[in-house]
Amino acid sequence: MEKSSSGSFKVMAGEALATCSAACPVHTDTREYVARVSRGDYEGALDILLEVNPFPSVCGRICHHPCESRCRRTGIDEAVSLRMIKRFIVENTRAYRIARRKKAMRVKSDKAAAIIGAGPSGLTAAMDLALRGYRVKVYEKDTKLGGMLAHAIPRYRLPPDALAQDIEDILATGIEVHMGCSVGVDISFEQLKKENDAILIAVGLAESHSLPIPGTGSQGVFLGVTFLWDVANGLCPQLGKRTLVIGGGNVAIDIARAAKRLGPEKVYLACLESREEMPAWKWEIAEAEEEGIEILNSWGPKAILEKEGAVAGIEFRRCGSVFDAQRRFSPTYDESVTNTVEVDSVIVGIGQKANLDFLIGSPVSVNGARLTCDRESMATSEPGVFACGEVMTGPGSAIQAVGTGHEAARVIAHYLETGKILKLANKKVIDIGELPAATAAEARRFDRVCVDLTAPAERVKDFSPIEPVYTEEEALSESRRCLACATGAHLQFPNHCAGCLTCMRICPFGVAQVRRTAFMPVQQCQTCGLCAAECPAFAIDVLRFPTGAMKKAMVDSVAGLDLEKVARPFLISYCCVNGTTSRKYLKDQSAEEIMESGVLRVLVPCVGRLSVADLVSPFELGADKVAVVSCPEDGCFYPRVEDWLSRRINRTQKYLDEIGVGKDKLQLFRMEGSGDESWARIWAGFRAVNIETAVGK
Repeated sequence: MEKSSSGSFKVMAGEALATCSAACPVHTDTREYVARVSRGDYEGALDILLEVNPFPSVCGRICHHPCESRCRRTGIDEAVSLRMIKRFIVENTRAYRIARRKKAMRVKSDKAAAIIGAGPSGLTAAMDLALRGYRVKVYEKDTKLGGMLAHAIPRYRLPPDALAQDIEDILATGIEVHMGCSVGVDISFEQLKKENDAILIAVGLAESHSLPIPGTGSQGVFLGVTFLWDVANGLCPQLGKRTLVIGGGNVAIDIARAAKRLGPEKVYLACLESREEMPAWKWEIAEAEEEGIEILNSWGPKAILEKEGAVAGIEFRRCGSVFDAQRRFSPTYDESVTNTVEVDSVIVGIGQKANLDFLIGSPVSVNGARLTCDRESMATSEPGVFACGEVMTGPGSAIQAVGTGHEAARVIAHYLETGKILKLANKKVIDIGELPAATAAEARRFDRVCVDLTAPAERVKDFSPIEPVYTEEEALSESRRCLACATGAHLQFPNHCAGCLTCMRICPFGVAQVRRTAFMPVQQCQTCGLCAAECPAFAIDVLRFPTGAMKKAMVDSVAGLDLEKVARPFLISYCCVNGTTSRKYLKDQSAEEIMESGVLRVLVPCVGRLSVADLVSPFELGADKVAVVSCPEDGCFYPRVEDWLSRRINRTQKYLDEIGVGKDKLQLFRMEGSGDESWARIWAGFRAVNIETAVGK
């Protein structure tokens, strides 16, 4: 494993990904952006997000977070709240993000590509191609960019300014955008072919399916996507007092919750699926029910009833099963069991389709409402014309669309350079696997940091956002629950290892093994670093926080000081990073601050990983005293760490006595409350004791 120029861990060929990154459609380096948040480097965390995902603001609010479903912390307590951490990052780096846009690349190539559709897949592909140096034009039939993100996600979930942040980043790459330009109406597909070397169709699924039942033409019947489109654009469709939504997916849930905010006295949602089979996310279903939406499971619409041309109700029949034995959609009904619900508005949210009318008469093959496309090459039947996003894959999430946008840019770039079609390899993502139960049993439990949504009675009054962002203290606390999977201990110097069994003896998780030499299985190691601290041969290191990096940071800081003028006694303090509640103390100290205060703080993920050499080296650099500040009682993530640290400090104190420095110059302290509150108090008290001896008088 190595680090990229941005500092994130890059997995080499054949290495297994952390389960969270493997589950992400674009394989975001989850543990790295979380680690950067835990260290107060919010800007660096944003850099990690933007390496693979141009829509972090969107994903921080509406992503279905498959990364969390595979978080190995679920074997201990609950998943790390990765989506909320992502949102915290983008909310706290806005100025940096604006400045970052000025670094975007500009056009170099004379090759041109046209993108039809400005949803997440099309904009991602456009950005990637622009960054590769191609001229890119995006054609969007509407007057807003973002596709369904702009027009079908209710504003209580995704406010326009959040999407705008992401789109501004993409536009900064120099792509040319034509809004309100409908291909096939304002410009012909044939003209696009003449003007460009490649075309990408990324129109998404922007139209709703209707139902083949009587009454769908009645006044008061709406199609789901059109309804959401109108709501997002402030048109506010007129609903009756009793509204029913047909459908069980996420779009149907969005429709029902949006409808509730328009004022009906009663909103129902009816679907073929049982509660367990509903494809909508479970938390979305729960939030809908909190808002008073009544869900009617296992009912299939039979007819929309009308009176004088307007909706008067809807008749259902009992749905016995939705899928056949091969899990294909093939519903069965019991016609003898029916149910009628009196309503005056019906919204159909059963599925979406693409509008491909602009391809009529073109050589691009269309099969009904589906675009003919080879998934491996993303190529259509016409050379130089490609497809991505939901028009190719079918319904999916925003982050999945982003993933196909990246792939499309890759195959188009290959085509532009070689004139040949690139077949994408069938990626088989290998991850490190679930956390072994025996390891999980030894781990300490820490509650997930949750935020309270706006109370249901209040949130249904309008379309205001319902979920608050993490405070800084909450984000830091939650980020530190991350297990930093696959960044633990490894045998850095195999030739130094004598197989002495020390690592096996002290590992609190029973992970370390010796097979002639030490071996720490990546699937099990919990990154505490005790084995590295106790190894008598200094053969072990920890990827998460290498000893060399820690010492270099300390040496570099001291090198910038005039030790003749630094405030005495000069104190170097090792502090557990997990004690901070703001990044005030996480930022690098200036030389002036260190000189004036006489304190250099060295932050480590766990002070328990400090070796005897680490404890001695500050004295070699000119420190008069060394303070080690550990977590509050019961605050350490690792069992039995403080016992081993205390033994190491005792050994070091004896050595300091033997060489005439004095054992009292090294002390272990425990935080009381947060580090922000207690560090300065500890330092002041320790520096004030025996000052004359400390400065060598």
